[in-house]
Amino acid sequence: MAAPTMSVPAQLEQAVFRALLDAMSRPGTVHHLPTPRPDDGVWGGALLVLQALLDHEVTFHVLGDQALPHDQLLRRTGARSAPLERADFVLARGGGAVAAVEEAREGGFEEPERSATVVLLADSLGGDGVALTLSGPGIDTALMLSVEGIPAAAFDSLRRRTVTFPQGVDVILADTAGHVVAIPRSTRIAMPSGSQAAHLQQKAEA
Repeated sequence: MAAPTMSVPAQLEQAVFRALLDAMSRPGTVHHLPTPRPDDGVWGGALLVLQALLDHEVTFHVLGDQALPHDQLLRRTGARSAPLERADFVLARGGGAVAAVEEAREGGFEEPERSATVVLLADSLGGDGVALTLSGPGIDTALMLSVEGIPAAAFDSLRRRTVTFPQGVDVILADTAGHVVAIPRSTRIAMPSGSQAAHLQQKAEA
């Protein structure tokens, strides 16, 4: 007997999960997500990420008055909504990214796996915007990433929270064009000056 055909949602979820695994193993590199649902608007990529990670055993928090992503996650994942400081997963965009990074739950030295995962919706990844220099496991020497639509203060907070590994939070960036980037808490973050950023960009393009 032929094996049953996998449903489209299951295929979609597996494709997203593979993209996330690649992104986590190669921090700072841009990966492509499958095409999201049109009715999810700008939240499509971020919702794909969270739909692949959430289930009825975890909690999430959406910062701000964002009914669409909140309601879609409740309906599609079975996960429960929780206050920011207690949520397993946090979703934010724009200025809300700063509070998401600063206030997300941290597991500490004894239970680092209890740290929250923060998903931030960016306008674009790899173009203009805040320039970050990333280093650490999975990165060959150093890598430059530009993020548009998320305040520099959010990345400065993330840099401070991840100084002492394994403390800190994991961050996943998704943009409105369907790209995803991971910055796990093992990654070191620096924010170079304009001249340093230009040098790194030239090196990356060489």
